[in-house]
Amino acid sequence: MMTPNDVMVRRPHPAEFPAQFSDLSRMILEPGTREDWLALHDLHYKTETDSFGQTYYRCTLDGKLIGVVVTAYPKLLLEPRHRMFPKIKPTGGSKLTNTARGKFVNDLFAIINRSVVDTMYRGVGVSYRMINLASRMHPRRVMEIQSAMSKFSPFAMKAGFQFAKPIKNKHYEKGVAMVARYLDSHPYDTEGLIAELESMTPALKHRALRDLTAFYYKCSALEKTGRNLGRGLDDLDYTPRELIAKIQGLIFTSPLYGAYQNPDYGRVLPRQLPLIAFDLQRTDEPLNLERLSEVTGESYQ
Repeated sequence: MMTPNDVMVRRPHPAEFPAQFSDLSRMILEPGTREDWLALHDLHYKTETDSFGQTYYRCTLDGKLIGVVVTAYPKLLLEPRHRMFPKIKPTGGSKLTNTARGKFVNDLFAIINRSVVDTMYRGVGVSYRMINLASRMHPRRVMEIQSAMSKFSPFAMKAGFQFAKPIKNKHYEKGVAMVARYLDSHPYDTEGLIAELESMTPALKHRALRDLTAFYYKCSALEKTGRNLGRGLDDLDYTPRELIAKIQGLIFTSPLYGAYQNPDYGRVLPRQLPLIAFDLQRTDEPLNLERLSEVTGESYQ
């Protein structure tokens, strides 16, 4: 118990090494595998789909898997990217020039496709440190992120990502009207929409699914680019649940778009980096490996 004569002194942390979770120096980020993602993917709010060209980075604490970052090839056409990088915006051209532009985008950009941290280690700064270091270790110059969660958690901002100004979803009004043409349930109500479709006569259900699929195909760039290039409306064969989910994603989601220009691009980095490496320089500066070696007592030169 304190007495009136007791004095409490709070010692400040050095400015170059601020207060942080004590185990960061033991948390190691390194290249991983799909098995690492599968081990934690149930903790992520999106788990069912894969993207093309995925690369994996895992974070471990004393050998225990606690986090995963998954990167992938970027979307070839992305409106917020064109606003942030207007010089690569397509302006028409031949198949040859469009193919060359697509190769340029794939060679320059990658995207954070998934990021997940074990629930035991959330809230202590693991996520944004993982994302920053994975972006530095990745061989692309610019790492992108599209994340609805960035509206509520600044993890990507803390990792050094700069964000384009958000704009209203351009498909919202048309999408809501299209759903309401056939269905009375609220467009958010997945189960209600599915139940209505299943209660229709076969002819009406066929017509509704055909028109909803046509609307989705017309508005979705994902069905016309990348691996889906050359795909037509007749190639789409979604179940009612899959189609409703895709339409909801099309008309309701408005993820923020951010980009991080890698200050370590072209530099050979160690295969393993402790998360504490994030704290030894600004996010727009190259990793200070000399300082990292001093702090950890390990050689990173």
